[in-house]
Formats: sequence, structure tokens, C-alpha cells
Amino acid sequence: MTDAYAFEKVWNEERTRLAGLEAALDLGTRGHLIRLGARPGARCLEVGAGGGTLAFWLAEQVAPGGTVVATDVETGFLESQVVSHPGVEILKHDLTTEELPGDLDLVSARWFIHWMPDKREALRRLVGALRPGGALLVEEPDFVTIFNTAEPQALRRVVIAAVEYLEASHPVEGQYGRRVLDDLCSVGLRDVAAEGRSLVVRGGSLPTDFMRLTLEKCRAALLADRRVNEAEFVEATETLRNPECSVIMPMTVAAWGWRA
Repeated sequence: MTDAYAFEKVWNEERTRLAGLEAALDLGTRGHLIRLGARPGARCLEVGAGGGTLAFWLAEQVAPGGTVVATDVETGFLESQVVSHPGVEILKHDLTTEELPGDLDLVSARWFIHWMPDKREALRRLVGALRPGGALLVEEPDFVTIFNTAEPQALRRVVIAAVEYLEASHPVEGQYGRRVLDDLCSVGLRDVAAEGRSLVVRGGSLPTDFMRLTLEKCRAALLADRRVNEAEFVEATETLRNPECSVIMPMTVAAWGWRA
């Protein structure tokens, strides 16, 4: 799994990039988690916890008496904050090879499964960590909103090129959001449902920082392969910095269900 992920934690901009994704998604994710059972006493797991904002928030919701396990292949961002959040257990973990804790009330994974080589098998592992009646929330991106609406055209071209590059070099799927509902229906959950959400934000905001830094990470490869030229890349990233420009973020599809 570590080799499959393009945005290693040692990259000096990675925490800033993750903060942009958290700013875009945390509010919506929290609403789903509360509805699905984030309450005092619940036993919870967040897989691919990243910077930890959801895990640490979740620990507050399940206190007193609840537990939160936060996993990632690299746990440095989590460990740097765990002293201030004693309700969270940090677990360095690779979902493709290692077993998860079991008998849980609530499992969450966000923008994670689309990186897995075998996405349905990864979902089966998450379902296996639930007690009967426990709930699973999976949120995955679909870049359709960028592919079809991003302006100027340079931004659209650069984002499409970056996603195509990542898909060619990693097991990531940039439009997995449209498939996650079907995959959840196939792995033993009941009452499965889904919805999509997409923020519209101004350039220079935390969410557009996420997009800009994602593109910057791919810059050398895109220019070397001549997928885009330097002028297009600069125009795209300057659009994402410009507070006078509005940008539709990638759609995030939230899908959920309960273990039978």
C-alpha cells in the first residue's frame, strides 16, 4: 500500500495539502457520522486517518466510554497530536495485508478506498471489522465536476492530465465515487444508500490549496511527459490561488450501510 500512494507524509507540503481536504469535507463527514452512530460509548475506527481531524473530533463525540482507533500507513501526523487527544489510539496499519480490530459500532474511511488495488476486498475488510448492526461510512471522490466544469480550460486540462497520470502510475481511480454504492451493495451491507456533495469555493482558500498542492506534486511528471505545457500549468495553479476565481471542488460521494 505504501508504494501505491503518491503523496507520502514526508513531503513538506503534505500536511498543508491534507488540511485543505479536511476544510472541504469535515463538516459534511461529521454530519454523516453523527447520524450513523457517533455517540457516547461507541467503538469506532477511522481508516486512513491522515491528519487526524476526524479521529480527534470523533473521540469527543463518543466520550465518555467510547473508543476511537485511527489507522494509517504513516502515523506521524497523528502521533504529533495524540497527547492532546488521549481518547484516540493510533495504529500503524496497511489495509491490504493486515487485520483490523473487530466488533466495532462504526467504521469510517474517507478518500481512501479509491487508492486500493482491490477496492471490493478493502471494503470487505472494513465490513468484517463491524459488529452485526454496525455502520460503515465510505466517502470517495469523483472528479467529474472538474472534468466537465472547471474554468479556465487550462485548469481543466491540467487536472485531467494529473488524474490520468496518477491512474497510469498507481491503482487510484479518479472517478471511483460513482462506483462506490454498487461496491458497498456487494459486500454484505443492508440499507445501503449514498449521496454526493461538492463545494464551490474561491481561489486562495484551504480547499483550493488542496487542489493546487496535488497538482504541484505531479508537476514534474506532467511536464516531462508533455501532458501539459508550462504556461498551462502556471495558469491552472494561479487560478487556484486567485480569490477572484470560483472553483467547483471534486464531488465526494458518501455511501453507507449496516452490517447484516
